[in-house]
Amino acid sequence: MFRLFGRKKTDGKPKAIAFVDYEHWYISLDKLFGNMRPDIKAWRDALSEKYEMEEIIFFADFSNPALRQEIPRIREVSNYIIETQNTSTSFKKDFTDFIMLDHIYQKAMKSKDIGTFILFSGDGHFNSVCSFLISQLGKKVGVYAIRGAMSNQLKNTASWVELLPEIVDPYLDAYRLILKNLKYLEENKAKKSYPTFWATVESVSRFNRIRRKDVAMALHSMIDKGYVVQREVDFGGGKIIQSISVDWKKCRADVMRRAHFLPSRTTARSCSCRTRSAERTWWKCFAKRA
Repeated sequence: MFRLFGRKKTDGKPKAIAFVDYEHWYISLDKLFGNMRPDIKAWRDALSEKYEMEEIIFFADFSNPALRQEIPRIREVSNYIIETQNTSTSFKKDFTDFIMLDHIYQKAMKSKDIGTFILFSGDGHFNSVCSFLISQLGKKVGVYAIRGAMSNQLKNTASWVELLPEIVDPYLDAYRLILKNLKYLEENKAKKSYPTFWATVESVSRFNRIRRKDVAMALHSMIDKGYVVQREVDFGGGKIIQSISVDWKKCRADVMRRAHFLPSRTTARSCSCRTRSAERTWWKCFAKRA
């Protein structure tokens, strides 16, 4: 048995243990999302920010050549790897689930000081153990699963669920450029500005050489989410315009909300947790203005 981390100070983080159905992670990701591969390190790092991870245990039938090639990457995170190959002539994927279930029940009975059990699987076979851990032992159970490959029953039973890969907003870069533009106008003391929707679209598009359509869609999205607000400005003589401005208070609140959940790093190609580098960049723009 291997400990993932030494006995260093944990800053009061709750203890957790993770059980990974790597067949689910790797194969479901490959089938549903093409060339994406598990970003194991980023996922581990995200967990470590919130929990004192006692162990991370990986389960799979590594006789599968594609999965066998993943072992060196898994060992960068954990040496606790369980081979679940079924030597019978009639192969069933369920064999991995049964071995994993056995380990979960054993750990649950022996590890009374661990308050959070984290499962990485979308299989409905884990619904019963999830319910047992929560209702009988008072544990919290978090489940990671690949988007589009998770049992609804398991989803409804778990304490919390993370579906991967996370959907990334396609207009993140445009958000950042819009905020930069509006921030500049707000801080230009020499001239009071009343930016309008289409004037902002035109300015951001022209200066950054991106499509007006993309900027317009991004700005509409920001208005819908409440980050940008519209108000009428009456100049007298019947001249009224719809001016836009940033609700920096809401932006600050969302910065704090996301900072609590987001891990420190990941990659655009990863299937790991809760963020992308582009998203972090434009949220930083909020934080600087705030």
